[in-house]
This record gives sequence, structure tokens and C-alpha cells, in this order.
Amino acid sequence: MVHYIRFLQPPQVTPLSNDSCHGLLSTLLTITTDLGDAFYPGATSVHCAIFDGITIMALGVADWKPGMRVLKIQAKVPLSFLRLQARFVFSCNPSFKIDLLQIERLPDIISAWTEWFSRWDAINMYVTVRRFQVPGGRMLDICEENGDSMARHIWDGGVLLAAWVVNQPGFQENSHSDLSLSIVELGTGCGMVGLAYGTRSNCRVILTDVDYDALEYASRNCIQAQVTYNSPLSTRVLDWSKPVEMELDRPIDFLIVSECIYNPDSISDLVRTISSLVQQSSGLEKMGNEVRWPRPQIVVSTKVRHPSEAAFFDLMRESKFEQKQHISIPIHDQFRETTGQEPEVVHIYIFENPN
Repeated sequence: MVHYIRFLQPPQVTPLSNDSCHGLLSTLLTITTDLGDAFYPGATSVHCAIFDGITIMALGVADWKPGMRVLKIQAKVPLSFLRLQARFVFSCNPSFKIDLLQIERLPDIISAWTEWFSRWDAINMYVTVRRFQVPGGRMLDICEENGDSMARHIWDGGVLLAAWVVNQPGFQENSHSDLSLSIVELGTGCGMVGLAYGTRSNCRVILTDVDYDALEYASRNCIQAQVTYNSPLSTRVLDWSKPVEMELDRPIDFLIVSECIYNPDSISDLVRTISSLVQQSSGLEKMGNEVRWPRPQIVVSTKVRHPSEAAFFDLMRESKFEQKQHISIPIHDQFRETTGQEPEVVHIYIFENPN
């Protein structure tokens, strides 16, 4: 089971009255599942450090014990360390290595970073950054909200789908080919999966959501990624309950739907939106001499949370979509025998419409 370090009280630095060379870093954090419905059941240590882009300096460590819900961390910070900019990191890895976006090597506990800051009193209190290393050494930074809105957090199904995508054979090797890919993601939230595609150069990505606040975080992540990757990235508002007004100017190669089928009230609107986009995409002329997929592929990921999700697959069949592939990714859980937790699996489905 994947857990996440989350800030309950974001990291802040206050002056020390008896020490002009140091400030006091303090934060309250927890370690929970993606939806915050369970706490990390084992014992671990949370290490904190400061990073200036070149040097990482360990500051302190605190022990998380079974049964805990909140962990307080305090540590002295040398004020001279902040030269131009810096950021804090809180990790269960004492070497502070970046979390690997690989299914077999994904850590049990995802680290938490702050955004860059240039003054001790200017740390962004509303944002946590998840940093992942993808094949080829590239970094994928995803900002999410410090709050209770699940639409503005990353979810297990998105993390595992992103890991599956970037580790597909040839994914990075083909990034410099003449064939560009066109990606549209529905219900993107923070943009985790779409931006994972964006780490492949020459890949056009459109992230869509009905939640304006979620799109604010997706847009922030797009801006950050644009600096690093040679891929056009953008965001659009898309309300599934309304006719699709988003006009495509090129065919879609992959239509991404990650962790969006849990709500039975929106499933029929979602399938109707998928059908509309596929129909619009299929009606566009081929781009020049490029050899493209014969039809858009719909890539769906879910960690089943309710039996009602089965209605999505019934509606996809009724809409003439054929399931071409099903990949099951078990989530490692070292505490299953202790907690009695049912095995968790992220499912990835690939659909096509042959019509």
C-alpha cells in the first residue's frame, strides 16, 4: 500500500532569540493513504533536509511509531544556507534520493518537498511537491494542495499508471523521433499522468478538468514542466455534463482517464464525453505523412473502490468500445498480515472504438 507524507502544518522557519545564526524549522505532518482514510501502520523515521539546488544538508529526524496520526518535527536551520533559493524535503529515505517512478521500485512512502523559496518568511504554505525520477534521469515535479480536496491530490491509480507509461519499452527512446503524440487527459486533477506523457519530448498534452482549482495546480505543473521538457502542455476546462465544446486541431493518440470512474453519478456523462472526443478525433484528417494509431486508444486506470464502477465498463461496451488490454498491478503491502487489509490492485484498461 502506498502512503504519502502530508503536511498538517506546513514547514515554517522562525528566528531564535538566543542564536542569530540559526532559525527553527517546525512542521506537523502525517503519513496517510492517497484518500487519507488510513495512517501508516508501521514504524519508520522521517528525515528532513534543506536543498539549495546543489547541496543537500540533513537537518534532523523524527520517529513515526505504530498508531501515530501526527508527527512533529523541529530542527535548527543555518540561516547562512539560503543564498539564492532553497527548498525543504521530508523523506523516509535518509539519503534523500528522489522517488523512482517505477512500479517495482516505487517507495512505500512518497516524500514531500516544499516549493523553492528565496526568503525564510516566504515558504508557500499551501503546496506540497512530489518529485519523481523517470527513466533517462528526468524529473517529474507535481504540486498538490495542502488540504482535504481529493481533486487536488495525486491518487494511487494515477501514480501507478504514470509509472507504467514512462517505463513502456521505447517510451524515451522514441522521444526524439519525428512522430509526435497527441494526448488528452480527462479529470486530470494535478496532471500526474498527462505530464508523465509530457516527459517524452515531442508529445502534445492537453489536461482537462471541471474543477477550476484542480486546473490551477495542473497549470502550475505545466508551467514547471515546460521549462524542462520539449512538449507543448496546456489545460482546458471540460464539463462532462455538457456538450463537448473543446475543438481538436489534430487527432488524439491517447485519451487518458485515471481514477475517474468511482462516482456512479458521472459515469454516463464521462462515457458520452469519451465518445464525443473519439468521434471528433476520428473525423480529422491525418497529419501530413505521419503514421498514427488507426483509432484513439482510451487508457483507463482505477483502484477499484466501489462495485458501482462496473457500470462504466457496461456503458463502454454499449458505446461500441472494445477492451483490447487489461493490466493488473498489485500494490505491495508489507503490513497486510497485520492489518488484515484486502490486497489492493491498480487496473489499467485499454479500449478502442473500431468504428
